[in-house]
Amino acid sequence: METDHVRSISRTAGSMIWLSLLYGGLLYIAVGALGVSELTKRLGAKAAAVVHIVTVAKDIREEAHHSLTRDEQQIQALNAQLATAIHELRDFGIANGLSLQDIQPIIDIYTLAPTISELLKKPTLPETEKTWAALEAKVMALQMDLAKLNASAEKHRAVVRASWSANPDIVEEAKRADISSAEVDVAASSANALHRLGFNVLFSLPSNILTLILALSMGALGSSLHITKMLLDGTETRQLSYYLIRPFQGMITALVVFVLLKAGQLTISSGDGDNLNIFFVSFASIAAGLLAEEAYRMIKKAGAGIIKTEDEDARWAFKLKGALEASGTDAITLAKGIGVSVAEVTSWINESQAVPPQQQHLIAAWLHLPERELFTAQSPDEAVSVPTVPAAA
Repeated sequence: METDHVRSISRTAGSMIWLSLLYGGLLYIAVGALGVSELTKRLGAKAAAVVHIVTVAKDIREEAHHSLTRDEQQIQALNAQLATAIHELRDFGIANGLSLQDIQPIIDIYTLAPTISELLKKPTLPETEKTWAALEAKVMALQMDLAKLNASAEKHRAVVRASWSANPDIVEEAKRADISSAEVDVAASSANALHRLGFNVLFSLPSNILTLILALSMGALGSSLHITKMLLDGTETRQLSYYLIRPFQGMITALVVFVLLKAGQLTISSGDGDNLNIFFVSFASIAAGLLAEEAYRMIKKAGAGIIKTEDEDARWAFKLKGALEASGTDAITLAKGIGVSVAEVTSWINESQAVPPQQQHLIAAWLHLPERELFTAQSPDEAVSVPTVPAAA
């Protein structure tokens, strides 16, 4: 008993782990396919061109962001070097009799480079002048490099902060494709988010393939929902293989339903089969995965309208028993006469099995009666009994 309990817990835990992984993967694929499909449908015929321009804009912004990061790192390093150089300049000047008031203008106005003798207003040694000039040159060179880097960083920062369509290259590209800046900016945010989530490859797929991927993922999602409901209710116990295979059954069922929708074999209210609404396809696929058994019967019924089978023409011998009694013939004699087993004839008389077309002809000829008086297409289960109305007193 304890072993059965442990086994049940293990099966449930394994099923939940499998479902968690399945949900994660399916939701990721479904969100990507749905997002890309919705974006490309909203953009219409210009979708490919707009997505291309957004991709170019994204590359430009990413390049600007990388350049900005590089500039900021270099600025940080140069600031450290400049602080050291200024400290050396101040120490040397103070050591040689200069005040901070004399040194600070040289630091603030880095194009100013007076000699130390000019500042002291007296002659100094050549070596002192040489060292002072080297320290001034170092500070000024670092300040000039910082100014250039700050200007470059601000330029890259402006590109990163600006709208997607602000770059001159993007403006020119959009103009060639007859696309407005507004269309680029509207699509850019969604497209960039989808790119960041790793759905780049989906943008290169045709819309029909995207819709097909969406249908498959939604079909498996519907089946996963069905399995989850079963596990939470605890009303049914199935083999582990059922939980593994059922999502794939949902995928295949959704695929067939999608094909039937495209072929126009199912009545829909969301447009024609060549222009299906992606949200309707998603809903139909989820329903196909969730109700796989019902969908199977629907698919079978749709297929029966195209592929005629022998079972379709089989009919029920609802008056065969009475006809045999009226003619004085029994089931054994009829079975020998038409070349079938007695068990088959008995199943026809009892209406537990329909009579195939060929046997219908033979029975009607044997009994010398029209087929319409012996057979009907209505099964016993479909027959509706008419209530008896009591006679008026």
